[in-house]
Amino acid sequence: MFQDLTLSPLLAVGLVVVMALSGQAFRSNWKLQADGWVLRAWLFAVPALLAFSALAFLPMRGVGP
Repeated sequence: MFQDLTLSPLLAVGLVVVMALSGQAFRSNWKLQADGWVLRAWLFAVPALLAFSALAFLPMRGVGP
């Protein structure tokens, strides 16, 4: 079912950017801990986690034997 699911190099770069920006926003939100910071932390952590998971578990197209 998911055997043909791969990442293109351009999509992988986009996911790295999303992961980096979301992670930085999460970190700065965590350090400030202003009102409502827990909800914002979740809103920043979920895209970072999804991008990391996709990069970790999906193969890239055109890479490897």
